[in-house]
Amino acid sequence: MSQAQISVWTALRGASISPNLYGHFAEHLGRCIYEGIWVGPKSRIANQRGLRLDVIAALSELHAPVIRWPGGCFADAYHWRDGIGRPEDRPKTVNLWWRQSEPNDFGTDEFMHFCRSVGAEPYICLNVGSGSPREALEWLEYCNYGGESTLTALRKKNGQSEPYGVKFWGVGNENWGCGGRYSGADYAKQYIRFATYLRAFDPSIQLIACGHGPGPAWSHDFCDAMSHADLIDHISVHRYFARGKGAEFSDSEYRSLFGDLHTMERDIQAIDHLLGYFYPDKHVGLVIDEWGVWHPEAHTENGLEQPNTLRDAVFAGACLNLFNRYARRITMANIAQTINVLQCLAHTSGAKMVLTPTYHVFEMMRPHMGAKLLMDETSCDVYETHPAGLGRKMETGFISSSVSLNGKRVFLTLANQTPDIDVETKIVLKDASIATVAGRLLHASKPSDVNSFTEPKKVYPRRIKPEAKKNEVVLVLPAHAFASISITIG
Repeated sequence: MSQAQISVWTALRGASISPNLYGHFAEHLGRCIYEGIWVGPKSRIANQRGLRLDVIAALSELHAPVIRWPGGCFADAYHWRDGIGRPEDRPKTVNLWWRQSEPNDFGTDEFMHFCRSVGAEPYICLNVGSGSPREALEWLEYCNYGGESTLTALRKKNGQSEPYGVKFWGVGNENWGCGGRYSGADYAKQYIRFATYLRAFDPSIQLIACGHGPGPAWSHDFCDAMSHADLIDHISVHRYFARGKGAEFSDSEYRSLFGDLHTMERDIQAIDHLLGYFYPDKHVGLVIDEWGVWHPEAHTENGLEQPNTLRDAVFAGACLNLFNRYARRITMANIAQTINVLQCLAHTSGAKMVLTPTYHVFEMMRPHMGAKLLMDETSCDVYETHPAGLGRKMETGFISSSVSLNGKRVFLTLANQTPDIDVETKIVLKDASIATVAGRLLHASKPSDVNSFTEPKKVYPRRIKPEAKKNEVVLVLPAHAFASISITIG
């Protein structure tokens, strides 16, 4: 057994952890929307105006803060007018990038109803690659304008009298690739065209630029050419991870996956430095609006479906710990994707739904949302990894953690980044005493274990009772496990 110590200073408080770091992403891809979220009002599956009630309940339980839609690559080939009005009048189109038909039964009004049912903010990704500033502006008008116009009359005809008040608008998706193959400088020109009109129409919205194409250099070229600081509020980064197959991987591949978080941190630091340099007088947020594991089993032909294991869940917890630690810069993150696709929160089959281990990590980490990040220091054993894209060895700690404070509650989340070594972990409060302590543990016999329709709780959090002294908590964090610890301070 290994040993670790996490020292915490409750008086040394950092940024607030935005609830939006725990956001989600739903793209018209495979069975994410159709079957996963939308079954239609005539379905025998329990639904609310066509939306699955079990999915609404699951996301409501998470307090899902924000949902990004309609893509992804789908966004830069999507024309929003195809998805409004009477379903029988909507055109049947082709989903260009994901090679499937698109019935357009789920469009703007259905998405807004979904977000409201869950309690999440909508985040719309606009079509830059095959769209126009006029199309984007008219979508904004349809959603947010409260005065009299043809488009607001159309919205009212479609059943929504009041504006939706959509706050977050992404100006394109991966515009270095499927969004038009722009250079960073050329995308900046397009961004300025779109953002000028969007900002003028509704100054209250938050505009999110596409960043991080083939590497930080693309984002640098964008920022260098995008000199209008008033037009940008956030810039996005995407990062997917893969080591071995989804449910078949070696111990070495397990460790390598967690080592690749060094690459993610390099991305965050690079954008942080760029934004500080190019926009010194304005805080521009970093949005990681696509992230997660993408195993080789997930491909276009099967709708990007893959096993979702305990390893994936522990990795999600380590990712979210990393995002928490950069809360001063990261303003949103959206795991890919919500239902059935990639590192999803749930799988569906007809009327059945099963929650993945990753879902439980999001639920366990919920107390971090809106809390203050605390200064902490972790001392633990390490192993060597070769993170993807860095070209050098790095040391990866056995333990990943983040700590926050909300009132009198100190909240810690811990990921064991080893496949086979238990870690006796001591948590020391350097400037506070402990009144009460409680904990939960997500663990199973193997890191490859999954939840299934026959065993829906094979990987499920259970309560634990860590040993507590005046200012110390001690627990054994098993290999390939994730834990949350709640400490009430005196």
